[in-house]
Amino acid sequence: MKRLPVFRLVIALSLLISAIGLAMPGLASASTAQTYTVLVGAENVALRTGVMAYFPATLHIHVGDTVIWKQNTHEIHTVTFLAGAAMPQTLVPTPSGFTPAGLMLNPQVAFPAMPQDGMYDGSTYANSGVMSIDPGQPTQFNLTFTKQGSFPYVCVIHGMMMSGTVVVEASSVSIPSPAVVSIQAQAAMSAQLANSYALYGAALGKVPAPKKNPDGSTNYTVLIGWSQGQYDLMDFIPNNLAVHQGDTVTFALSPTNTEAPHTVTFLNGADDISFITPIPNPPGPPVLLINPQVLAPINPGQPLTRSGIYSSGLLNPLGPGPYEYTVTIGDISGNILYVCILHDTSGMEAILQVVPK
Repeated sequence: MKRLPVFRLVIALSLLISAIGLAMPGLASASTAQTYTVLVGAENVALRTGVMAYFPATLHIHVGDTVIWKQNTHEIHTVTFLAGAAMPQTLVPTPSGFTPAGLMLNPQVAFPAMPQDGMYDGSTYANSGVMSIDPGQPTQFNLTFTKQGSFPYVCVIHGMMMSGTVVVEASSVSIPSPAVVSIQAQAAMSAQLANSYALYGAALGKVPAPKKNPDGSTNYTVLIGWSQGQYDLMDFIPNNLAVHQGDTVTFALSPTNTEAPHTVTFLNGADDISFITPIPNPPGPPVLLINPQVLAPINPGQPLTRSGIYSSGLLNPLGPGPYEYTVTIGDISGNILYVCILHDTSGMEAILQVVPK
């Protein structure tokens, strides 16, 4: 059989690759619009840990491709393209004259802001609104990119620690297929979650030692939350503490927790307290009022018993304070449960074991 000259063989192979190249396994077709998925956040509820990241953090696509961001956690997140604008505040005062007055979720953050038909060129603010896998919350957001460029985005709830980039390439650039990107994203997420196993132990080593109060009782410290890079430990540290009647427990936002607000709330069998109270405000969207029962302390300064609700109110590291909450153990015994109202669906609950003197 007559052999092709080497250069003719190379040309033939090049033509073959050109014909099927981007249809080859692992590569995306530039001639057909593709749809990519980005997972928003990761969590292990059993470990009470979350990863504040997008998977993948950097995504390469072609012009005309669509990206779907899928919420992956109970913890709330946004997908927000600022397009050069300043980061909006998450909590803002209610409108002037609105009753009841208070704090609300910023509508610019809470509600979606979509370009027409979802076609995005990177020049305007675009926002998913607040997403969560909890019932009644939006769980995905999608945009179709119409222009080449690099387009950064953030989660407004968690700031620049949780950011991503969509890089829109020319059709001549080879990029991974949606299937390959999905496999890589799952692998990256699994690796990140595996690294979270050591968080609780690291935080436990930073808890201050108990101290004696002037009356001979003991003051214990429980740290609230723990952050390390993109990891958030949504837990009380320690989450199972033995105390005696008359002792005091000071719950303090951990020194590494610079972003996440929390509460320390003893419900004592009462119904859960909703963080948000939607109030109709026609003709616009509802006002998403922060429940006053979450913001303000309940039964402050009173010895802890099994009757009624006791709560710290909102402990916000980004606010003016307070950043800690102290309770005195009253005339009770046995286990008493407490939660963070904001993160209870993420497993943020703990126990005080009250031992009689």
